[in-house]
Amino acid sequence: MLNLRNISRAVVVGGGTSGWFAALALRRMFAPSTEVRVIESPAIGIAGLGEGGLLNLLDALRRNGIDLTEFVQETGAAFKLGVSYEGWRTGAEDDHYYHLFGRPGLQETDWMEAGFHPLISGMVHEGIELHRYVPGFAAIAGNASQRDALAMLRLGASSGLSASFHFDSHRLGDYLRRVAVSRGVVHQQARVDELLCDEQGMARAVRLEGVEEPLALGLLIDASGFARLGIGGKLGVRWRSFSEHLLLDGVVPFRMPHPQPNPSLVTRAIAMPSGWMWQMPLVERVGGGYVFSSAHADEAQAIYEIHRRVGPGVEPMRALKFEPGHFEQVWVGNVMALGLASGFVDPLESSLLGQMLEQLRNFERIVTAGGGVVPGRVIEGFNEANARCWSGIRDFLRMHYDGPRRDTAFWRDFADLPPPPGYAELRQCFQRRTPRPIDLQNYAIHGWQGIFHALNWLFVAAPLGVVPREAAAAELQGLPSASRARVAAYITRMRELGAAGDFSSKGDRSA
Repeated sequence: MLNLRNISRAVVVGGGTSGWFAALALRRMFAPSTEVRVIESPAIGIAGLGEGGLLNLLDALRRNGIDLTEFVQETGAAFKLGVSYEGWRTGAEDDHYYHLFGRPGLQETDWMEAGFHPLISGMVHEGIELHRYVPGFAAIAGNASQRDALAMLRLGASSGLSASFHFDSHRLGDYLRRVAVSRGVVHQQARVDELLCDEQGMARAVRLEGVEEPLALGLLIDASGFARLGIGGKLGVRWRSFSEHLLLDGVVPFRMPHPQPNPSLVTRAIAMPSGWMWQMPLVERVGGGYVFSSAHADEAQAIYEIHRRVGPGVEPMRALKFEPGHFEQVWVGNVMALGLASGFVDPLESSLLGQMLEQLRNFERIVTAGGGVVPGRVIEGFNEANARCWSGIRDFLRMHYDGPRRDTAFWRDFADLPPPPGYAELRQCFQRRTPRPIDLQNYAIHGWQGIFHALNWLFVAAPLGVVPREAAAAELQGLPSASRARVAAYITRMRELGAAGDFSSKGDRSA
């Protein structure tokens, strides 16, 4: 049992996005008599890179009472409506597909029968690009301004789109710090030299550099990044590596000017010879990075490929090495690791921020529901759910590399890499039908919410051929004749709109 009911101090080691989101949550969770303190090393900065969120970013901002207009102004944020995948199938200039942040309210998403979406399956069968059913895609294709994108999103369900944000990670961390301090969180700049635990392994204090007296605590959130002070350091929890299934293990970040008049409304994920490049547009500039496999390129080669792709004027930052994976337990006693301190994978699909926010949401949910008293079995369930969440991320990311591209050693080696067993079985199912919610339920257990849902999987699987057109045809054949007729009428209308070059919101796609 863990009793946090009367603790006098909760400490967050490390700032940044993870640390300050944790501090805001703790300040809401505990009474004013419990001090919430963030200890941030002045020697460790936050790289001012472009970063992107998933839809749970907006949930986290609202949960913490943060005004969205102020958030945008303070962080240089720009709308993110999805991801554009460029060159992932053939490498040709016109090789694009889109994974968009859809929303309920359109017939394509709202009509579900026999466990799947018949109209979307009809599009897959007919080879119609899935983004074509989304009326708001016209804003993406037209490089709409932020003002026009906001007007489109205010249409609500008729836009077909939900929004998250691209933002400057340094400015976000700084903004969250100011908000937290204004709400009573104590901010201390110091280096943590050691975590002190008792004989039962419970954290009791941290020793700070140059300070004789240890700082007592009742709860520790380890947001120390790759330093991994608590779970990975003092407590020695075992690491679960994904390197057997995910090849990428290095990244070279950079910044660049906007290539278009307005910030793109989607993250650009550009396939490269030894990995992929992200370009995340902020209001003022673009934050980029080349994520690569060290077995296929070193840092110098990665920088050469960056310059070849975006021009010699780009100045890359220091390369980062990582091993994909996570700690098997992230909550041990009164210590919880969060963010980079708990795990790291290829940053495709903004899964790292999404996972961190879902983990923090569930920590808050459990501690609050238990009135500060948490049974050990519940903590075990939390760790199991966290591992399942990471497995879902691993399998979803692995699918992105399951396309037909084979023109470099990297793409050939990824094709030959054995898939994780869970994904291997899902892939067999997808050869016969489209992804369904039941396929993913084991990735979200014990009250956790899924980060990626069936339509997210389908938006990637169909363009890559992981779901062949014949699989969609097979499941449509099982529908009643009236439902098949409705699908046929819809496809006829979509073909007419496509021939007229009008997939916009003005086109009537009703079936």
